[in-house]
Amino acid sequence: MLQRNVPGWALFALGTVLGAFIGAGIAAQLFSGDELVVRVEPAVTPTRVVVYVQGAVRRAGLYEVASDARVGSVVELAGPLETADFARVPMAERVRDGQTITVPYQSPVAGSSEEGGVSPREPGNPADRSGPIDVNRASVEELQRLPGVGPALAQRIVTYREEHGPFRSVDELANVAGISERMVAEWGDLVTIGGTE
Repeated sequence: MLQRNVPGWALFALGTVLGAFIGAGIAAQLFSGDELVVRVEPAVTPTRVVVYVQGAVRRAGLYEVASDARVGSVVELAGPLETADFARVPMAERVRDGQTITVPYQSPVAGSSEEGGVSPREPGNPADRSGPIDVNRASVEELQRLPGVGPALAQRIVTYREEHGPFRSVDELANVAGISERMVAEWGDLVTIGGTE
């Protein structure tokens, strides 16, 4: 058998050439226009969002609505009060997930002290000449006969009564936003809780 000694440099050169061919083949396979695919996934937009509504509404709380809903439509779901100030609410704005929508009350009429102040009783002008006002039955208009109570605060008393049931004591009136213990004490015999059924 005939043996030939192949110089080391020749083997090295042969290996280099073969490696280059193999590498080129792999690169061609990887970067072939037929094989390289770039996929762009569209951003997923939620179809429903959750927002919180509070303030001058009958049913404050969380609402799940369509992602393209407007603030005004959510406020309508919450049942806005007659004393709501829509001028300060971006009614046409689209809602955002996690958004808190606050519907403010209308500002008190000049001279009214319903937001915490107590207007002095005028002599000879009691809240109700026919007897104390039953806060469990009185209308918004009747409640406004109490010192320091305007339309907005009267509506809050009615709303509190509707959401929590009849008042169990006169002192519970202090739980209504805008009514202080001092105001309740000032009313004295002008209010009663009447029947709680």
